[in-house]
Amino acid sequence: MSAFVCPVCRYPELAEPPRTDAGPSYEMCPSCGFEFGVTDDDRGISENEWRRRWLAEGARWQSTAPAPPGWDGAVQALG
Repeated sequence: MSAFVCPVCRYPELAEPPRTDAGPSYEMCPSCGFEFGVTDDDRGISENEWRRRWLAEGARWQSTAPAPPGWDGAVQALG
């Protein structure tokens, strides 16, 4: 199984590519909470704006599932 990188926070384990020629995946990134096709298309928030907000709010893990061991959102996004 291939994993894909979130263009917002660089989380490396999305199940689907965020966007293809067919459109958005509608997958929500468990790290930053950006939902491709909803956050951007429906709510009008760009990936850059979401990243800025997420980092400003402490880059917290957004999923109810536990974060991977050693996960650090700010390091991941800025690394």
